[in-house]
Amino acid sequence: MIRGLLPLALLGALAGCSLSGSPDDDGPTTNSSALPSANVGFGGPAPAPVEASVVDEAMFRTPSQNIACALTPSDVRCDIVRKSWKPPAKPADCELDWGNGLVVTGGKVTFTCAGDTLVGTSETTLDYGQALRAGTVRCDSESLGLTCKDENTGHGFTLAASRYTLF
Repeated sequence: MIRGLLPLALLGALAGCSLSGSPDDDGPTTNSSALPSANVGFGGPAPAPVEASVVDEAMFRTPSQNIACALTPSDVRCDIVRKSWKPPAKPADCELDWGNGLVVTGGKVTFTCAGDTLVGTSETTLDYGQALRAGTVRCDSESLGLTCKDENTGHGFTLAASRYTLF
């Protein structure tokens, strides 16, 4: 964990960008700490939920090292290195790099608008089949993708090289 970088990383994700990119549907609304994995976000069968390791905050990467995240009790930002999908059009209020990851903040989901990256900031790997939770935010790592969700609102995302979903 690099505590001093988390607030800066999350602020960088939100700088110059509105949170108007929330999903249209409400998605799942479960408040359980045992959430379905990334398979659910891509329409696959849900494996048995895993118990999440509870942390104050964390910076981690996926085993592929393609996704890097900063997790706090109320927010998560995940940046992706290689992707075959394109984000929606860059909003006029984003003056920085757009769409290189996703953010859950204030219970809403948006694409990153940031002048920095989380890639290369962590040596901690969240292995496939494992989960972390800080406060109301939980991330599950699966081979099909990484799912992060605010358990209070049910809003979150699944992120992978080939696709993403917002819920």
